[in-house]
Amino acid sequence: MKHFTTLILIFSISLLQAQTNPATPNANFEHWTHVSAHGGYDDPNQWQCLNPTLETFGFTSCIKDSTNPFSGIAAARLITQNVIFQIAPAALTTGTINTGNQTINGGLPYTLRPDSIIGWYMYTSVGGDNGDCEFYLFGATRDTIGQAFFKTPTSTVGSWTRFAYPITYSSMATPDTALWIFSSSLSATSAQAGSQLYVDSIGLVFAPSGINNLINTELITVGPNPTRNLISINNGSFVKALFFTLTDITGRKVDEEKIASGTTNVALSGLAGGVYIYSIQDEKNTVIKTGKIVIQK
Repeated sequence: MKHFTTLILIFSISLLQAQTNPATPNANFEHWTHVSAHGGYDDPNQWQCLNPTLETFGFTSCIKDSTNPFSGIAAARLITQNVIFQIAPAALTTGTINTGNQTINGGLPYTLRPDSIIGWYMYTSVGGDNGDCEFYLFGATRDTIGQAFFKTPTSTVGSWTRFAYPITYSSMATPDTALWIFSSSLSATSAQAGSQLYVDSIGLVFAPSGINNLINTELITVGPNPTRNLISINNGSFVKALFFTLTDITGRKVDEEKIASGTTNVALSGLAGGVYIYSIQDEKNTVIKTGKIVIQK
């Protein structure tokens, strides 16, 4: 269960083609339903947002954006609003939003174990705000079996940017429920009105059976480790187009590179010392290798 502390205090009141499946309906946000009440607004089909509640106060927090979608005819745009002197982060979910106790729970029936989440986003940051994307797999007793958490940078990302983040599993059990959550502000307590998260072409990635036989990951090396200002990614595999993603321990992406065959050098001089997580994906966005990099300053 995702708990939004003081989410809305006044309510005590492909280029990348994301893989669609029962856990990710309307993954390209092409399908919307128009609601004529309160001046009219659009809701994304098979997703829940705060529009039905906010529109009674004259606000919309989830908008069908047809001006600059990543693919198709529309994307989802989430806006943190100042609703009667209270800051209300936008929420978009495949679960159920309860504005009374400010929680999101539920989800969609799902029993598979994907490797990672993928998609495209843009973000307009106000006052260092950032948004987030969360994905959860729950078991029969609502225990969390797997989760992925992607946090946008605290600066504005003005062009469509790919995200890919591995799902971390804490149990070998078979899930029965999947839940997506997007929010225009990571924390309700520090949310800034006007922050906007655009999302499009989201999906789940699965490793093909026998992936280790298809790609010899020992032929892909990352080093030196520890390092100070530079790492070299050596791609000796037959796969000629790989993606390297580096995140800090909070899940914030700090670098992304396209890796061809041979050696690619990645400068790290602008990063603070500490532990970072890297992942390498193939051209189908399957995560084939992960690890840690220690930067020493």
